[in-house]
Amino acid sequence: MCGIAGVFLPRHGTRVDANLEKMLAAQRHRGPDGDSRYVSDDRGYQVCFSRLAIIDIDTGEQPIVGADDASVLTGNGEIYNYREIRRAFPDYPYRTRGDMESIFPLVGTYGKKFIDHLNGMFAIALYEGKSHRLTLARDRLGIKPLYWAELAGGGIIFASEIKTLFASGLMRPQVDEGAVSSYLAHGYVPAPNTLFRGVHKLAAGHRLEIDAAGKISIEQYWDARPAADLPNEAEDIEAYLVDLLRESVDLQLRSDVPLGILLSGGIDSGLIVALAAERSSQPVNTYTVSFEGASVDEAPLAALVAEQYGTNHTKFDLPADRIMDCLPKLVWHSDDLVNDAALLPNYLIEEVLGEHVKVALNGTGGDELFAGYGRYFQLPIERRYLGAPRPIRSMIEAAVGTVSPMRAWQLARAEKFDGNRGQYLHDHSTYFPAPIRRFMGNSQERLSSAQGKFFANFAGPAETGALYADIKTYLVEDLLTLLDRTSMAASVEGRVPFLDHRLVEAALAVSPTMRTQGGRPKALARRMAGKFLPDVILNAPKQGFASPVPAWIRAGLGDMAHRILTRPEALARGWWSAQGIKRLASDPERHGFRLYSLLVLELTVRIHVEGSFDSPPTEGLEAFAT
Repeated sequence: MCGIAGVFLPRHGTRVDANLEKMLAAQRHRGPDGDSRYVSDDRGYQVCFSRLAIIDIDTGEQPIVGADDASVLTGNGEIYNYREIRRAFPDYPYRTRGDMESIFPLVGTYGKKFIDHLNGMFAIALYEGKSHRLTLARDRLGIKPLYWAELAGGGIIFASEIKTLFASGLMRPQVDEGAVSSYLAHGYVPAPNTLFRGVHKLAAGHRLEIDAAGKISIEQYWDARPAADLPNEAEDIEAYLVDLLRESVDLQLRSDVPLGILLSGGIDSGLIVALAAERSSQPVNTYTVSFEGASVDEAPLAALVAEQYGTNHTKFDLPADRIMDCLPKLVWHSDDLVNDAALLPNYLIEEVLGEHVKVALNGTGGDELFAGYGRYFQLPIERRYLGAPRPIRSMIEAAVGTVSPMRAWQLARAEKFDGNRGQYLHDHSTYFPAPIRRFMGNSQERLSSAQGKFFANFAGPAETGALYADIKTYLVEDLLTLLDRTSMAASVEGRVPFLDHRLVEAALAVSPTMRTQGGRPKALARRMAGKFLPDVILNAPKQGFASPVPAWIRAGLGDMAHRILTRPEALARGWWSAQGIKRLASDPERHGFRLYSLLVLELTVRIHVEGSFDSPPTEGLEAFAT
């Protein structure tokens, strides 16, 4: 787990020099264990690397020069099956004992298809000096980030974080107005776009190539499609899926530094602990967090799993009231907009974990693979409402709309469950539907939803298509971005065993009748875990962590947000009105998350576009209210 950044210039393009030192400084939190650089003789390729040493502590430095002395490899993440690759290519003259170098013999044998043979999370930059060509590749699920931008004189700049691009001195941050509307719609800006004009995300499962003439091509090398080799019988399917997860856990336990598992009281992390305990000759390190004042505490359930498997278990009690002190710092770390209010709690967790381990496994992805969210199921009230004839519903919605436009919109979205499941997902997760935008004074054009686009491109059962749409949007743009930024801010590597691509493909091949038998969320996952976890965990309803945003608003965040969002400079952007902010702030129970979302957007602009923060802000929100 590290940070990479670099510049590629065409052979006959304008020569420019990136400020590699500032680029390294901007993402040093990703790799505090050392940094290094490579610059080609003609300065057409310049790359730097910040290292978080996890595997091969002594010889694992990057960039790595290949056996041909002309190819240069730099990568962020882990290649989990590196031992198997090295055994398959024993004659390659390895210079390290690490995971990334195992890519070189694959390239020599399979060319651009080398990625198909990798199992891991990665963002890779492979420079081929003889042909002067650069390949950028992002892992299949998008666990690790990679951003890039074209340079005015030709060529590209790339990095693990957006702020690193700006630190190069080769480009200036500017806001893309269309991306603001997209953020309001989704809570993030879907790939390949970002908030910043000209800055692109390399989408999950994609590779980018730029040749000596500066021609750029981007192609998708993998997609989350159902596997074709699933067993036929239900019991065999369950065993097959457990075996795939077991293999994934086994691979992801590879580490040369202390490792632990973040254990909640849920099925996903509990199953990871159970399978890890099978494979470990020593007690597994597990960690559980309780937040003061939280309405839900899963620590007692987690303790049951820890006791059952004899783990070395640690429970942390953390305060959840540091939002006004920490939010500017966390926005600096995030840079890629995410409105998920779990940003602070996750950072506090990673901060504490960083005092004990450098690698932490977690259960991210289980809900997207096995249908754990309520939005995958139609609400009972919606089913009853749809029992009325369409003309009657139209009359009801028109009448209700005169009193409550938001309620009318909620009634109208019910029919999308059958007609447009992707849009149904979107409508049940967006904070800013059309009525709210009017309510807060936003008149921007509303774009089509990313969930709707991906669902429309999926051929298969509607429930599976909904999972696919979430894997391509919410999982990668929200959950995995949040995990990357909060873990890296604390210099901790987060690993996600449920997102082994083989398990993803297999889980999507399961029929909905088996996955959610009887309309029960995660019915299959519960059966898979039946041999490993106590009944009380198997039968517990999904709770998740609910960030106490309304409580934050009432405790002072609301007043602070109002001051920041109604500054003349903020209102001049035209994204909301003073009256709209007042309306949102007056009802924290209904609009607290919306106010928080706007505050994150405003702080992102202040810090990354208008500010000059080479390092995380040390001031709290008060400094941004004047």
